Amino acid sequence: MVKKSDLKKLNSIMQEGNEFKNLREYNNAVEKYLEALRFVEERVKEPEERVDETRNIKSQIDQVYSVKIIDIIDEARNFIEKEDFDSAFNTFDEAARIADKIVDKDMNDYEVKEISYLINKTKIEESLFQAVLVKNKQELDKAISMLNDTLDAAKDFYMEDLEDQMIKKIEDTINQTYSSKASTVMERANHFKSDGKIDDALEEYQLALELVDNYFDSDLKNTDKQNLINLINQLYSEKINTSMEAGKKLFEESTFEDAAEKFEEAISISKKMYDTDYKKSEIQRVNSMASVVLNPIYLDKIYPLFKKGKELIRKDNFEEDIVVVNEALDLFDKSLELTEKMADSNEKIEVLSELTDYIKKTCKIRIKFIKEKSIQKIGQRDYEKAINDLYAAISVAKRLPISGETNEDLEDLKNTVNKVYLAQIEEVVREGNVKLRNKNYDEAIKTFNKALEMTNKMYLTQEMEEEINRIKGLVYQAELKDLVDRGDLSEELQKFEKELDKLNKKMDYAQTIDDPTRRFQEMEQIKKTIDEVFYSKIKLLVEQGVQLAESENFSESFKNFESAININDSIKSPEFKNRIAIKYEYRLKLIDKAKLEIERKIYDTAILDCNKAIELDSTHIDAYFYIGIANNEKKEYNKAIEYFKKVIDLNPNHAKAWNHMGFSYEKLDQFDQAIDSYKIAVGFDSTYTLAHYNLANAYKHEKQYEIAIESYKIATEIDPNYALAWLFMGYTYLDKNDYHSALQNLEKAIEINPNLGKEIKSSIDTIKDSVGKLQKGLLEKFNNK
Repeated sequence: MVKKSDLKKLNSIMQEGNEFKNLREYNNAVEKYLEALRFVEERVKEPEERVDETRNIKSQIDQVYSVKIIDIIDEARNFIEKEDFDSAFNTFDEAARIADKIVDKDMNDYEVKEISYLINKTKIEESLFQAVLVKNKQELDKAISMLNDTLDAAKDFYMEDLEDQMIKKIEDTINQTYSSKASTVMERANHFKSDGKIDDALEEYQLALELVDNYFDSDLKNTDKQNLINLINQLYSEKINTSMEAGKKLFEESTFEDAAEKFEEAISISKKMYDTDYKKSEIQRVNSMASVVLNPIYLDKIYPLFKKGKELIRKDNFEEDIVVVNEALDLFDKSLELTEKMADSNEKIEVLSELTDYIKKTCKIRIKFIKEKSIQKIGQRDYEKAINDLYAAISVAKRLPISGETNEDLEDLKNTVNKVYLAQIEEVVREGNVKLRNKNYDEAIKTFNKALEMTNKMYLTQEMEEEINRIKGLVYQAELKDLVDRGDLSEELQKFEKELDKLNKKMDYAQTIDDPTRRFQEMEQIKKTIDEVFYSKIKLLVEQGVQLAESENFSESFKNFESAININDSIKSPEFKNRIAIKYEYRLKLIDKAKLEIERKIYDTAILDCNKAIELDSTHIDAYFYIGIANNEKKEYNKAIEYFKKVIDLNPNHAKAWNHMGFSYEKLDQFDQAIDSYKIAVGFDSTYTLAHYNLANAYKHEKQYEIAIESYKIATEIDPNYALAWLFMGYTYLDKNDYHSALQNLEKAIEINPNLGKEIKSSIDTIKDSVGKLQKGLLEKFNNK
């Protein structure tokens, strides 16, 4: 217990120190506080009291140093305003020396960090000041280099606020420096223009425009750029006039080829102009005069080439000969190239249209031929040859005279290539899943990564991105399973709970820190650490959810996913929030459950699970698709159609949705719409056996037997063991009274699946016996005729 007399003496010393501090006599204040420290050491005997008093006095000394640093920084700011940067840096050094004396680690760290921040900020201001001095000396290239270095430093420094005024100030200075350079170049250009040296003037104006392009976005940039564009266009117009006048003179002298060259030159110059209304009027003026001279000359060259190309594609089966196809396309392309050089006119538009139609026709016929070959190879699982054929078709599709964005043939071929690769990737993924089930995690990860590498060969589409995400999910799943297999999951979760308890206690302490800046920094760091623990906990919850779902313990699985979602909602750091695709995994398992329920005829529950998946992601295609399937099974076909249409709205190329929607229409006796849906399905996926089979059945129902048989044949070409397709193709031949073909197909169906012949085998044998007897009787009559 401190004596009252000692306590009074201590308070007196501390009061003197406080008075010195208020008078900003900081050194005297510190001396008094140190005197108080010595007094405590000598007079306070109780250890706990001595520690408390010592801590309090040291805290007061730290606060004195902190206040003194504020005054020194204000002094440094005054030096900066006077552009006396050396004195400013010396003052900051003094502040840093005082900060080193602060005992409290957190306060020390804060003050050192703040001084370091101000020093770096001042360095940027000094760098800008030096660059402006160089600029004022007209050393513009050097100034620009210095300014760009300053800007890079400023962007690093103001990383969280790229709209900072300092950055804008540097950018404006850079603009002014480039503007000075551009003005010098424009002066040279104006001299060349006055001397009639148009090409030299153009070159200088272009150089000035390149300098203006280096400006940062601003009104100055817009104004300077527009002025230069107008000047350049005016010079091009002068060059156009010179060529046009020469062309008219040559034309009047009947020197048509030379005149054509001059008009071509005028057209070429007009195309170099920058896009403005002035350019449009110049092009229109040039074309109106040039079409009279140029177009007849080009047409004389175009028509023989065009005629030869048309003759080549009139040959029978020309599409089977790549040499003929390429020769015809080369002739058409050459004709097209010459047509493009014609002056704009109605005549040019007509020739372009006719040429374009012939190129499209030639390409599409060749593409169709190659694609049919590739489909056969896909059915034979000869993927490599199928892909080679498809790439050959793609090379033809690229010659179609349309832009890549609207080239439907090209996109269709790319999608088909992707489907072939997906089939190969699926085989590798199956191999990885086997290793995963066998708990050979390292090998499973290698196999999944091999599948991931294979996606690099695919064309970039939404389908490719979905496949990449799916495989990445498998890699992630294998890594988590490996983690879980090395220890008990519940123990891991308990570790996270203990860690969170510790962090919450740290947070309680951080909230008691007096200094607001240090309190904020400390709390932010703890929050980030908490978020990191939450992230690790989510990983384990999701993996446990996946494992429980795989063992069909869906109720517990979904509890884990819900917990993970709730934890993720509480995460604040962008670094950790939404880092794990919780809802993605949850959706997948909901759909897995729905598929099992459809198999088990629990349709309403399946629909509820799909609706939950839609709550998690309103664009989840599989959820809408399986609601459609469940409604089909419930014979609620209109509802099924509604959901299949939602799938198609999200992905118009979803062949399965089109196919099953066709089935719904068929069950509603709307066979026209059923056929349309099936046709679209096979259009998007030409190897979709079930869709070809369904299309054949619909045509058969409508008594369109020939088309039905063609669709059955495609189905059996893709899958030679498709017994029902053989069976109903035989039935269709019976409808046509083609008994021989009917028997052949029916027998093929029974050969593949003997169960199909249980009821009809005897009838087939009877028909064959009757036909045999008939043939024998007729043969005798024929021989005795």
